[in-house]
Order: sequence, then structure tokens, then C-alpha cells
Amino acid sequence: MKSFSILMALLVAGSLSAQQRTNDVSARVILFGESTQTSGIQLAPGVKDQANYQTGPGIRLMGQFDSDSRWNWELAGRFSSSAHMVTNRDISSAPPANVLDVTKTKINYSYWSVGAGYLLPLGSAVDFGMHVEGRDETINPKGEYSSTLGGTGYVDAHTAYFRPWVRLSLDFKVKTGSVTTVFGADAGAALIKTTQKAIVPMSQLDDQTLRAMAPTWSGAVYAGIQF
Repeated sequence: MKSFSILMALLVAGSLSAQQRTNDVSARVILFGESTQTSGIQLAPGVKDQANYQTGPGIRLMGQFDSDSRWNWELAGRFSSSAHMVTNRDISSAPPANVLDVTKTKINYSYWSVGAGYLLPLGSAVDFGMHVEGRDETINPKGEYSSTLGGTGYVDAHTAYFRPWVRLSLDFKVKTGSVTTVFGADAGAALIKTTQKAIVPMSQLDDQTLRAMAPTWSGAVYAGIQF
């Protein structure tokens, strides 16, 4: 429901932008597929778990601030994707063995963002972009886990984490009728990273630990139209 609400809000904003722009002010609607990997956390002394890579779809809206500016406002939403955790091993430092299995737990990740981008033309058909944005990220470990000494449990913890990101993009443009088709790729990096303070059981994942799971990089390919 949250992802659907983000999509509807972005589509409405994009429609209004396209209707209200002047003839000299451009706007873009971009669909992207973004890959990332959530960061690893300590589950026990010497035992670190990092979920697998995951890819999620998203939509980004862009529009010039004015006709003479290379600066653009940006709104984006990335739908939820997930990846499995991988630990299935003895986490006890001394006998008896205590095998923790979290391979049925998934880390779900999504965000919405607001920011600005500077597009530098590299000729008539290529733009190099530099972007700064704030992402409101949701990290949600969810699923079944088990341990030899603790039995089977279920985790469904989540947190929202708003922090700054930077992205670099390379756009290629092809004129197609009354609009321009845009496609390209970008790479992003988080400017803030939370550090895990304590090792906690899966049943007691706290906000600090959840934020420590947040990814530190992203890479995307995209395509869309420029009005």
C-alpha cells in the first residue's frame, strides 16, 4: 500500500509538471531498476551476516527549475525488494552447539526521495548528471528463523532512515516524435552510515541495528521520456 501511494503521488506530480511547464522548460518521467546490497551486521561474536544482492523497480520525476537552468528538482520512489540472509551455522563460542539458521529471513528494502540534480550536456545527445537527494529508506527484516537452543521464531522488524545520498548519472537522448527518449545508468553512495552498537538476538532487533543494515551504495539502469 505504501509503494502504491508513492507511485500515485509521483504520477500526479509528473502529470501536473508536464501540464504546467512552459514550452522551454523540460520535464522527465524515468523508470529505473536499481541494484543494491544491505550491509552486514554481527549476529554473534565473529559471526556477520550480509543479505544477498537485490534489485527493485522505481520511478523518478525530474523538472527544470527554469528554462535557463541546468538544475532540476527530483522526486523518486523505489518499490520494495528483498534478499535472503545467509547464516546457517554454530554461533556458540563453546559447547554445546547453537546453530542459528536465518536463511528463511528476508531483508526488505524500499525508499522515497527528494533532491536536485545538475545536468551537464556532453553534446546534443548526452548528459552527465550530478545529484544530491534525501532518501527515506525502509529496512524490514521479515521471516522465520531458528536456533538449536532457542527453537523457531519469527521476526518482522522495520525502521525508517532518512539520510543524504549522492548520485552520478550518464544519460543518452534520442528524439522520438514530440518527446525525447532518455536511457542511461547511475551510481549512488550514502553520505551517512550507522554503526551497530551491540549484538542483539533476532527477536530484539533495535533501531540502531536495523539502520546498520542500510545499504551504502546503489547502481541503476533506467529509461523514460523527456517532454
